[in-house]
Amino acid sequence: MKSSWSTTFPCVLAFAALLVLPGCTKDDSIVDPLNQPPAGVNDEEAAIRYLALADEFSSNTEITMNDGEMYPAEYGTVGKISADITPLRFGRFIRSVTRTVEVTFESGDSAAVALVTKDIYGVFRIRGINGNDDTVTVEKEFHDRSMKRVLFRRIAHDTDRWWRNWIPVGTSLVEGGTVEPNDDIEIRMVELFLPSGDTIVVTDPLAHFLRYRWERQMGMTDSAGHDRPPVPELTDGQQLTMRVTVVSASADTDLVALRFGCNAFHRHRLRMRIVSEEDNGDGTWTRSYERMWGVPPDRGFFHVAVDAMTHGTIFDDTEPYSVSWWGVPYRVF
Repeated sequence: MKSSWSTTFPCVLAFAALLVLPGCTKDDSIVDPLNQPPAGVNDEEAAIRYLALADEFSSNTEITMNDGEMYPAEYGTVGKISADITPLRFGRFIRSVTRTVEVTFESGDSAAVALVTKDIYGVFRIRGINGNDDTVTVEKEFHDRSMKRVLFRRIAHDTDRWWRNWIPVGTSLVEGGTVEPNDDIEIRMVELFLPSGDTIVVTDPLAHFLRYRWERQMGMTDSAGHDRPPVPELTDGQQLTMRVTVVSASADTDLVALRFGCNAFHRHRLRMRIVSEEDNGDGTWTRSYERMWGVPPDRGFFHVAVDAMTHGTIFDDTEPYSVSWWGVPYRVF
């Protein structure tokens, strides 16, 4: 059974409002705001949609990918090889996001999956020096689309507080990128090497699920009885390495960046270093990039995202914007 719901208003982080038990009071005339469903939530399915958007990893997606200003184009060393523009600063500016949630219930009425799709519109700005040594600002409109899945489990059959009958217990990675016809670059695989020695290897981001810690604490497994791997739980200063494999239609080396630790106050991005390249013989190239990064001190829910841009996106004022990005959720304590 599937249904969908679309909204253009910002996500409201109200997970606690749905799950926290109401406080006691001697005055029965006082209405506890937590003892009633959120506005517009009229059934269990709507409650799942609401929670899928309120999920803190879901709301972090736009924060991670939105620069909000043009940052220095350092990213390591950005050369002027085959470039019409030598970038000095650049950034992605998100103007609007349309969110759609489609809910699928598994047989048995004990589990559900919410597919969260976001159509992201904005402008990519580059401040640089052109071939005449003039300083110019180039703007490229973009339409990106991201998708992720949130897993839900039924924890009750309460007919009075039905909006609390489901909780999110896991999430897939985020898969995003430019929509057709400008989808000229594609991430094929990411490998995240954790401080524990474990490695997260992903080739299908929407099929790779990571569990929230309370799923295991509640003794839950998936429908096949499997214990899903956890969302990485990290601490300040820990070192990790990200490796990514990209297929691109650009003969020139793409610019691939790592984004992490992004919230309302801080943003971190680093250029990933190319470690291998292969001409596929069909007008595309397969390249691998790698970068070590340290966990910033801010606590909370984050993504470490690989942001792959074609060479022409940033070095050519006439080429269209074309990117591909995947995000791995993690939590900092």
